[in-house]
Amino acid sequence: MRAVLIKTQFLFALAAGAALAGAPPIGIITASGQFRLESSAVWGNSTLFDGATVETDRASSEMSLRNGVKLQLGAASKAKVFERREVLEKGVGIAAGSYEIDAVGLRIRAEGARMRVAVTDRIEVAALSGVARVTGSGGFLIAAIPAGRAMSFSPQAGSTGVVTRTGCLMYKDGHFILQDENTQEVSEIYGKGLPQGGSELQSNLGNRVEIAGNTLSTKPAVSIATVDINATKVTQKSQGGCLTVASVLDAKTEAPAGAGKAAATGAAAGAAAGAAAGAAAGAAAGTAAGLSTGAIVGIIAGVGAAGGGAAAALALSGKKGSTSP
Repeated sequence: MRAVLIKTQFLFALAAGAALAGAPPIGIITASGQFRLESSAVWGNSTLFDGATVETDRASSEMSLRNGVKLQLGAASKAKVFERREVLEKGVGIAAGSYEIDAVGLRIRAEGARMRVAVTDRIEVAALSGVARVTGSGGFLIAAIPAGRAMSFSPQAGSTGVVTRTGCLMYKDGHFILQDENTQEVSEIYGKGLPQGGSELQSNLGNRVEIAGNTLSTKPAVSIATVDINATKVTQKSQGGCLTVASVLDAKTEAPAGAGKAAATGAAAGAAAGAAAGAAAGAAAGTAAGLSTGAIVGIIAGVGAAGGGAAAALALSGKKGSTSP
């Protein structure tokens, strides 16, 4: 029986080699049950070739690549596996090491860390260790997910760059920022796309809001931010309750008069100049014109807990004050 199994695996290896003619071997794949490699059924283990399509049934599979990366493919999953990236078509993929998983237009990468990506009607990304960076098909950063956190993305996020964040809206270093209450990430927010040109941001400072908008390619101005979001919609979820978060981030829940307009004009100047001469030129042009430095939204691992529901704020004379966190 063992001789027959060995012979079968040998014949399959020849068939797989023929199907992937010219593709170099990149590692070994093993499973406790049956899986399919290039549409052929395999039991136990096999050599893995660059660009091979792996499909699991009831059992998950594990792949050890020659470059030291460890991969797992969950049950009922399918992926095309390369030496430095995996294209996940359905199911769950886990990578440990410097590796990229591509899923429905999103590129998820964790350098020397461990991440989990699941494809259903949405794309779920979890950073099991380290930071998982999510970019769109155009290379723009969508999210930087810190260890122990997860985010969900729509299938359109990779091509459109449209994102949604919910959390405390604050002001720091001359810019609006928002800490996401799910991941504790911090985003820098601009209001060029808002109906009132950014005044919605100023009127909602210190509140828990939902921001919808587009990511931008310009470099963030606030040090704790890594990606820009140009807001197209601001929805207030609750009033106040952001003093604790603001204290942790050394931010404010009030801003100078006209800050909302500056956020809109700064975004316009930064985006236009960035399109003409890159993000650096955009920032320089915005500064030279007396405007904010580029349109920026940062997503990075924040610190501290979200202060949801801890207190209420009062709106007096166009300004909000709060005596509780």
